[in-house]
Amino acid sequence: MDIFLFIIDIETKSQLIKKKGIIKMDNADVHKNKIVIIGNPNVGKSALFNNLTKDYSIVANYPYTTIKVTRGEIKIEGKTFELIDTPGINSLEIQSEDEIIARDILIREHPEYIIQCIDATNLKASLLLTSELLELNIPLVICLNNIDGAMQKGIFIDSAKLSSLLGIPVVETIATEGKGLSELIKNILRTKPAKNGFKHKDFVERSLEKVSRNFPSQNAPSSAVLLLLLLQDKGIEEWVLEQYGESIYQDVKNLTHYLRTSIPSPLTRILFKAREEWAEKITDTVTGESRVISTRFLEKFGELTRHPVYGWPILGVIIYLTYILVGKLGAVVLVDYINVQLFDPFNEFLGNIIPWDFWRDFAVGDYGILTMGLANALGTVLPILTLFFLILNTLEDTGYLPNLCILSNRFFQKVGLSGKSILPIVLGFGCKTMATLATKILDSRKERYIAIFLIAFAIPCSAQLGVSIGILALFHFSSFMIVFGVLLLVEIIAGVLLNKIIKEETHTDFILEIPPIRLPNIKNLLLKTYYRLKWFLTEAIPLFILGALILFVMDKLLILKGIEIILSPIIVKFLNLPIECVEAFLLCLARYEAGAVILFNLVKEGQLDYIQAIVSVIILTCFVPCFANIMAMIKELGAKSALLMALVITASSILIGGAVNYFMRLF
Repeated sequence: MDIFLFIIDIETKSQLIKKKGIIKMDNADVHKNKIVIIGNPNVGKSALFNNLTKDYSIVANYPYTTIKVTRGEIKIEGKTFELIDTPGINSLEIQSEDEIIARDILIREHPEYIIQCIDATNLKASLLLTSELLELNIPLVICLNNIDGAMQKGIFIDSAKLSSLLGIPVVETIATEGKGLSELIKNILRTKPAKNGFKHKDFVERSLEKVSRNFPSQNAPSSAVLLLLLLQDKGIEEWVLEQYGESIYQDVKNLTHYLRTSIPSPLTRILFKAREEWAEKITDTVTGESRVISTRFLEKFGELTRHPVYGWPILGVIIYLTYILVGKLGAVVLVDYINVQLFDPFNEFLGNIIPWDFWRDFAVGDYGILTMGLANALGTVLPILTLFFLILNTLEDTGYLPNLCILSNRFFQKVGLSGKSILPIVLGFGCKTMATLATKILDSRKERYIAIFLIAFAIPCSAQLGVSIGILALFHFSSFMIVFGVLLLVEIIAGVLLNKIIKEETHTDFILEIPPIRLPNIKNLLLKTYYRLKWFLTEAIPLFILGALILFVMDKLLILKGIEIILSPIIVKFLNLPIECVEAFLLCLARYEAGAVILFNLVKEGQLDYIQAIVSVIILTCFVPCFANIMAMIKELGAKSALLMALVITASSILIGGAVNYFMRLF
């Protein structure tokens, strides 16, 4: 899997049940040597996790890279701990499902230690969360990350003074390079619950004291939990009911309702203002100016990439360079070289030494597990994806993608999307399945529905996009422009129609922290590319071989011939494609790139002309979502809505392909 691949999905460790606005973790291990990494989105939590555990989860220079929980192990002074990487969270007052997951790790699993990862370039925003974490009464260590980025911006932070003010260890780190992590590990076991915790206004403290009296003195919740009860948080109320029983639950609920009605102003606003003043005061105390390492060029480039005029030509240049590198160099040069020098002679050799026709066909025939399975995966898809992942990883690590979100914001608003909706849409170009799951960060069901539809409809995942570019690179550049022009057009039309059809809901404003444009670290770039290719090969090769095996059996049993006869009026007459395209459409149900590589081979064999290649790539991109994506759609929307959506998408792909074929042959 791509942008959203995780080592251990929390759903495979403890069943997640949505109940009254919370995520309930059944049989979660509590107090079992756990250390949780917490922090705002895009502060370096996953990079920290990777370096501490020597495992790997995807790291990128934009928010919401992690939407699920990743777990690994770390040894400190001979003791083994479970280290947990969590989704980005801005506050314990949850706003989205991914924040519920992170908070429930803190409340329900009650870890022994917390590492708060803070971006040194945005200290104040992180301290708002720190003020809440201090109230959990759990030993806390501050990982002051991206200290080099702060220096480049001319920001100096007195970490010793910050540590003194907070009453907890503060360690400067550069997580992407592993710097400062040994010092961080030393401080984990030495930290204790902070004594210099955040202090609320007197009337809030008195209210918390009154709520606390309803609980057993030896087992009362932390101040953070009491405050959430005062805010009448449904998830925390449910937790109290589970942990303390009906009697205490009702007493607390009645008391908090009474206390809330006695407060004249909105309590949330009062609390936020107090936290903001506290964070601002500490920030002003510990920060100063240092000599600026010149980054004016990178800052200017970042401004240009999101500029409403200059941003589009820059995007055009990036797309064209991707086409040249992935399409021309990868699909034309590297694929031909690898196949001519390695796979073609090897397959020919095997064909000559296998005396039995059946087993020769099974191994190296048209549907052979080596020719269609292994050779397609390694000889065709792998070299294309290697270059594509290098480009994608570069765009991620430089911080270009959030700037692209800003650039495209105005367009997305036209189709009923705004705010955080842009992130899952853009991330759909990595992995459509995980992008679909990422829509849980959206507050509006309307936006979530539109985003899921657009992701499944005409956005190619990274593996499919790489192979599709390779197919179109075998023709003139105009084929590339036509295909992606059509895909963009149908996305706009679909978005506008859904925006009109679905009942209007209030949507959030577009607020996105823009990370600084950075030069990518070559080591991290190559490491991320390696892991993405490793994950692709681990997941895709068995499916490629299985797909070849299924087609082989269907061919021998004449099932494939029967399907081709049934679909011939649509494929051959309506779409004007060779009947062999049926194989591509069947394989894409398992892996999109498995179907795309069939089209690639048909082009190489001269069975698809210019128009047919354009039509087939468009249909394959818009065709029925792969099985994994359908399951993600069912999870987010329910079976009925998801299957109806898949049916509409499939029918639309055929109609769009037929329309493109008709109009292109008029001229």
